Amino acid sequence: MKIRILSLVCVTTAAALLAGCTAVYKNTDACEQLMRSKLAETSPDTLKITHAATGIHGSRVVVEGSIERAAVPASAPGAASAPLAASAVAVGAAGASDASATGGFWFKSARTRKTVTPAAAECTFNGPTLSAFNWLAPANLATPATSATE
Repeated sequence: MKIRILSLVCVTTAAALLAGCTAVYKNTDACEQLMRSKLAETSPDTLKITHAATGIHGSRVVVEGSIERAAVPASAPGAASAPLAASAVAVGAAGASDASATGGFWFKSARTRKTVTPAAAECTFNGPTLSAFNWLAPANLATPATSATE
């Protein structure tokens, strides 16, 4: 009889501990998704999450990452037009110029460059319910904490 009660208590305790752990992960995921949606409201830029930290029982979550903005240069220096590119290919195919021997063609293609800005946000939860969201970085998004009920 005592073994059954002890076994039941152990199983109940393990289930309660696991339930508490999953709440932490749910709050972390909820904060990441909220951070993505808040950024999408203001900008088409891409958010990459690098780290998420959770406080006691998931009551406070801080998510860190970076915002990547792709920027295409207005005029790429040395960019070839379509006829020039076609003639360079034709010359290379005719054997007059070997691309591997010369290190490539004489023109450069336009490249997209990315601007990376560090980003961080804080979410405060009351159990599973979000109570506040606050951008910590970048400065143009960081504002005083907003209540989830507003």
